Amino acid sequence: MKHFTPSFRKAAVAAVLIFSQPASAIELPDLGEVSRATLSEASEDRIGREIMRQLRDSAEYLDDPVIREYLNDLGDRLAAASPDPARRFEFFPVRDASINAFALPGGYIGVHTGLISAARNESELAGVLAHEIAHVTQKHIARIVDGQKSAGLASLVALAVAILAARSNTDVAQAAIVTAQAMSVQNQLDFTREHEREADRIGLRTLTDAGFSPIGMATFFERLQTQSRLYENNAPAYLRTHPLNHERIADIQNRVADGPYRQHVDSVEFGFIRARVQAGEGEAADAVRLFEARVAEKPDAIAWYGLARASSRAGDHKRAARALAAIDGELAGSPLVAHLAIEVALAEGRAGDAARLSEVALTRHSAYRPLGYLRARTLLRAGQPRAALAFLSDRQRIWSADDKLFALQAEAHQAMGETARARLAQAEAHALNDRIGAAIEQLEMGQRVRDADFHTQSIIDARLRALREKQGKDAQNRERKDREGGR
Repeated sequence: MKHFTPSFRKAAVAAVLIFSQPASAIELPDLGEVSRATLSEASEDRIGREIMRQLRDSAEYLDDPVIREYLNDLGDRLAAASPDPARRFEFFPVRDASINAFALPGGYIGVHTGLISAARNESELAGVLAHEIAHVTQKHIARIVDGQKSAGLASLVALAVAILAARSNTDVAQAAIVTAQAMSVQNQLDFTREHEREADRIGLRTLTDAGFSPIGMATFFERLQTQSRLYENNAPAYLRTHPLNHERIADIQNRVADGPYRQHVDSVEFGFIRARVQAGEGEAADAVRLFEARVAEKPDAIAWYGLARASSRAGDHKRAARALAAIDGELAGSPLVAHLAIEVALAEGRAGDAARLSEVALTRHSAYRPLGYLRARTLLRAGQPRAALAFLSDRQRIWSADDKLFALQAEAHQAMGETARARLAQAEAHALNDRIGAAIEQLEMGQRVRDADFHTQSIIDARLRALREKQGKDAQNRERKDREGGR
């Protein structure tokens, strides 16, 4: 049974193997007192951040700012209506055609592109996200770890990875179970399935309170269950990681019937994002033919957008530009359409045009983060690194602690021959992604640059001391917790 593609699976296995090593040998998050009744939110976040550090190395981690921005906007709207509205969540896309989603400790929620493509309306997609949010707010993972209060630090993190693995790939789950050794992980994973009905109940209420149609959750699960019966040996991944039965379906249907009727009109963004995902699936030529047929059947903005995306992917950038030009009316001014137009211009080698398009687009959509990233990249491609730096500095006052802004800043400094500053900026990008070792390495290289000014070297020295101190304290905490876990 395939849930994750091989490289993603290898990343998860690597995480399991790393977590099975002695805690003193690896960088593991400090969980605090393992004897607490439940994991604190901060401890969950540390575990989640460490797992995310592993997953970001996978080819299936889809680094698409447009899709990620949409998922986080949708997720934030749902989280605000959840039982814990102050809880921080981060949603990210996974390049996988299977219909699935999963929650990690710390509020990290992965969404397969296959799920986005399969959702027939926005309420169906929102229903799945609401269900995953409920797993986090109801502390299901924390409850599982709570059952292993006497376990050591490495074992607790291995258990957290095992939970992720079981919700994504059966083979990886077996590897995680083996490495957890003395812990009865399989029983604990069975216990997580008992929380599905609670996640349904809480998720349905969150979905309704956020203004979406509760029917979306019911219809999506019903369709998956029907598909499972038709293709018994190839059930949707979501059913294998979130087992459905008649009782769960009936319970959801009854709750929907007893609640108020609510109709939700899909956002324009949902249509564009779904088309963006579908244009990236399978072979490029097949994607082009798919959207050619849709344009012929119904030449609306979504179909033209999908054709433009698919055509650009196939290397026919002129056709992509013509497809975008066919989008008229109010939707032509969408930030997603503007973003794709800039991408196409860059792909054609029209860096100057791309820079001009990005400037106009940002005057209309200054808060749209993907356009900000693309604006900096167009300036770099147009040979204007100083203008890119000025723009990035301005954005950093608005979007603080953004690793992509620092990475782009590093490119700009490098283009200007300012190597030490480039190393400093890249170090900050690494640190924000919990790559402390890589950040220290960048700063050490920055120290060796001869032509750096005194101010830059002073900042590098200070940051290096701070990160080394953090690294040392983390190592001491890991050793202490490992000794406590071994008693």
